[in-house]
Amino acid sequence: MLCALNPKDQSLPGFTAAVWGAFLYEGLMTSTRNRQRRQDVMRHWDGSPFQLLQECCRYLERIWLHSRSFLPQLSRSDGSYEHEVIAHFGELLGYHLILNEGRLPDDDEADALIRDLVNRYRAENSRASPITAPDKSGFTQ
Repeated sequence: MLCALNPKDQSLPGFTAAVWGAFLYEGLMTSTRNRQRRQDVMRHWDGSPFQLLQECCRYLERIWLHSRSFLPQLSRSDGSYEHEVIAHFGELLGYHLILNEGRLPDDDEADALIRDLVNRYRAENSRASPITAPDKSGFTQ
């Protein structure tokens, strides 16, 4: 999947968005440590599971902005990025929602989490330098 990505794409490609959405949902709603994770998350959310997923998927574009410049350079296409970054981010969204009275993080807080997850993944899987915040054009430096 990674080889088909074009870092010049301004928006997250549809196929990638579908795959990332599945991993985000997995992280958000499932846990090997807490079999009641879905119920715990939904007990704090004031809406349907579909509405929650819609709200959470808006962060996928932010993850794309932070990672599009290096993803096509990776030789791995085994789902490790999706598991280590996307699903983990979903898990953190769930914790945030539970601990903050049903609220999701604002964009600045989400961006800080995303940068941390992406930088960790890059450090472990490539020799590229860490990302910084996107500039006004939306490109990371």
